Amino acid sequence: MRPAYSSSHFTSPAMNIRIPAALVLICLAPAAKAQSSVTLYGIVDEFVQVVNTGSGYTGAVGSSGQWASRVGLRGTEDIGGGNHINFDLQNGFNPNDGTFASPGSMFNRQAWVGISGGWGEVRAGRQNSPIFNDQGGLDAFGAATQASGFSNLMTFTVRTSNTVSYTSPVMGGLQFSLYSGFGDAGGVRSAGSSYQADVTYTHGPVGAVFAAQAVKSADGTATDRTEEAGLSYQIGKTTLFAGWSGSKWRDINLDVNVYGASALYQFTPSSALAAGYTYLHDETGQGNNASQISALYTYSLSKRTNIYSALSFLQNRGQAAYRLAGSANAGLPLAYNGADARGFQLGIVQRF
Repeated sequence: MRPAYSSSHFTSPAMNIRIPAALVLICLAPAAKAQSSVTLYGIVDEFVQVVNTGSGYTGAVGSSGQWASRVGLRGTEDIGGGNHINFDLQNGFNPNDGTFASPGSMFNRQAWVGISGGWGEVRAGRQNSPIFNDQGGLDAFGAATQASGFSNLMTFTVRTSNTVSYTSPVMGGLQFSLYSGFGDAGGVRSAGSSYQADVTYTHGPVGAVFAAQAVKSADGTATDRTEEAGLSYQIGKTTLFAGWSGSKWRDINLDVNVYGASALYQFTPSSALAAGYTYLHDETGQGNNASQISALYTYSLSKRTNIYSALSFLQNRGQAAYRLAGSANAGLPLAYNGADARGFQLGIVQRF
């Protein structure tokens, strides 16, 4: 039986108790104010490429050349007082064959819940690292596609599990984040545990980023460190970029500095051309240096869809084995260590 309502009272059929309607409205008022939403979203990125990795040109179809293909659920609930409960569950996949980007992992990219307000935001779970979040501020390519030398030459931990983070509100263009990761098995000094931070600044034509991370190696015997810094300045339709990254990973005997300079020219709101140079210096003295020169053209067909084309030449020295890769695409393997890589990439991105 459905409950009976009148203009002045609510009657409970089970207990036959008459409750003033005004009291019912008062009890329901907080629930009426609360609003929540869940959004299904994603990116599908597919490309074709022709690449020479030291033994002739090879054609291939691939996924995630500019942006990592993904599907996710994002939600928020207004709990009052300007505060919100938020969550994001995000899985990477390969649209060229339909497989998971990380087999056996349902939400390999992000899986966190948090609370936010005018004071900032706290999150807990699997999260993107600050270096990953800010990498797009290092070059005109957005650190995406095989055109980005920073995407191809940098070494860092992309995301960490069991992580708690705090991100401040934007204050005069300045914002910072602090991350603490408890490792794969728990513990602030266990394998996979981490400390990370970043600072970003945007004001008018000026943009700047700095991010750093210290992550315990998989066996817990070493601490892998990476830092990055970038500066950009817009002059009319042109934006200039300068970037740097340094990585010291003792467990793999890696000690490198990466430097880059690039520029982006916005022909129209829907089309842009980027070009740049990136250089990696091997600080171990072994001569495993590398450099890359590239160009990238992007054109937006609509608000949700764009095409991109990249032309790149990556030069390896000594036993360096860096590849022309992409945002979430490992790239074709070299024929041998020290081989150069050159190629052309044409892709399409659709967001939903």
